Amino acid sequence: MKSKVGVAIAPLRSGLRWLGQIQPLAMSLPRWDRIYFFAFLATVFAALGYLVLLFVPLVEVEYVTNVDGLLMEEVTRRTLPADGEVLPLLVSLLPVVLTGGMLLVIPRDGAPDRSGKIILWLSTFLIYVFVVILILSIGMLFVPAAILITAAAVGSQVRRRGARSQLAQESKSGSGGGKRRRNNG
Repeated sequence: MKSKVGVAIAPLRSGLRWLGQIQPLAMSLPRWDRIYFFAFLATVFAALGYLVLLFVPLVEVEYVTNVDGLLMEEVTRRTLPADGEVLPLLVSLLPVVLTGGMLLVIPRDGAPDRSGKIILWLSTFLIYVFVVILILSIGMLFVPAAILITAAAVGSQVRRRGARSQLAQESKSGSGGGKRRRNNG
């Protein structure tokens, strides 16, 4: 006969086994820089927002007809391409192009140089202008991409410490000796 404690722990053990299977997935991820990861995820979310515009029925058309004195209402939903809306689809390519262009500017294994940072901040600004202007119609679909590209832009401004940072001899902040102790002995 099993105790109640043993029965309660069994689901916990199976959950922990599932958690152990996540580790190989994390080990197989590429060794990209965090800024490149943010730019890559921003591109993925911008592309997903654009796919929503292509395949999700966002246009609602309402027909009202009078049949023998009775009003008949019919509501149909269509996608933007089926409705012939080409301009919103072309304008919505802007976030996809801007975030995709960031993948070409940002190096995969290190921080971007000065021109890369300027292009990153300029693209961030343009995506926010896009989202704010079109917030009432399609801009909301690209908010996650704007947030992630902002994370990449801010991350490019943060100084790095550790193995990837500058050596003390290359630093411009002094001789690199650090704080010296006085021998008051």
